[in-house]
Amino acid sequence: MIREALKFLGGRVRIFEEELKHDEVVRFIKEKGLERTPVILNVEGNRVAKNFICTRDLLCEYLGIEKEDLCRHLSSLGYSSVEISNEFSLKEVDVNLEELPILRYYPKDGGRYITAGVVIAKDIDADVKPDSFNASIHRMMLLGKDKLVARLVEPRHTYLLWRSAIEKGKDLPVAIVIGVHPLFLFASATRLPFGKEFEYASALMGGLKVYRIEDFLIPPAEIVLLGRITDKLVDEGPFVDITGTYDKVRKQPVVEIDRMFLADDFIYYSITPASYEHMVLMGIPYEPVIYKAVSNVCKVKNVVMTTGSRCYFHAIVQIEKITEGDGKNAIIAALSANPSLKGVIVVDNDIDIYSYEDVEYAIATRFQADKDFIVIKGARGSSLDPSADETTAKWGIDATKYLSREEDFERVI
Repeated sequence: MIREALKFLGGRVRIFEEELKHDEVVRFIKEKGLERTPVILNVEGNRVAKNFICTRDLLCEYLGIEKEDLCRHLSSLGYSSVEISNEFSLKEVDVNLEELPILRYYPKDGGRYITAGVVIAKDIDADVKPDSFNASIHRMMLLGKDKLVARLVEPRHTYLLWRSAIEKGKDLPVAIVIGVHPLFLFASATRLPFGKEFEYASALMGGLKVYRIEDFLIPPAEIVLLGRITDKLVDEGPFVDITGTYDKVRKQPVVEIDRMFLADDFIYYSITPASYEHMVLMGIPYEPVIYKAVSNVCKVKNVVMTTGSRCYFHAIVQIEKITEGDGKNAIIAALSANPSLKGVIVVDNDIDIYSYEDVEYAIATRFQADKDFIVIKGARGSSLDPSADETTAKWGIDATKYLSREEDFERVI
């Protein structure tokens, strides 16, 4: 539950008693300068937590590591076993989603949105065991007391499970959990082989107990909604996505909620769209993917997705250059590892990749555009890039030292 993280962070969580309306939260956080501060707010008489995993440093604190070791740690992390319990203890209440403090974030939003709901689902014919379930975060717009509309992205796992169920003439049963531990949230945001989210979360958290209810296994959570993703399609959006711009309106499936469970004095959890927390969850899980891919072609030291690119479009790759061409190979490998990646800067291991000033120094002193700049036209990119058409142009900067005259690049200061 999120309250475990609340206990872990202690006095660093800012708690506000002033009552806010559901459409006042983003303005309040901005006015108070709380974008990178864990907070608990009073929203229409309910507790709402935000920003519990809004920085790289916070993520590393939960993991018990230094930020410089994050990429290597995640790239070497395996899977751990999951304990199953039948002692589900949340209290069932009448279904009424409108009584939850579901927020409206920006004036042109299509409605109030659940943004930190982890959707748990399995193939309708699969057994109830941890590796049968997919767990992933989906935005869901409130439609009424017992209805939501969920954004399902093709061809990701929840979408495929839903299509499979619909083709069999059935709805897809789902559990929606809100207020999970931040590391479970991180696991749910990570692209993994099907059915591996529980075991990956267990490895991140040093163990995980899940609880059986009906035909679901769910992690500890503040709120649990049981329902079905139906074949009914309605407009979803507009919604502000990672770029801080509005995603387009699409026809998406309606989720009908049948049962609702709450913890005593529950804490609702919310992720502000296009916030630092959104960037951490959407971008950092790609760093170990890129790290592994680059390690196949050269000696990689670290990878960071850049905050200026919303932790989504650009990466800085640090290598130990051994032969000429390593930088170019690193660019190609990185761009191939993540289809949404648009640009890569490769630097040597004496460059601080957490400092854009140091990265710019490498570009200024170790890069020649006619030899070290790569452009790949007509590649598949991200639908979230407002500058792209059907395809995108990808680029790479090799800002590594020329080995033939390495002494020219020795840094004195």
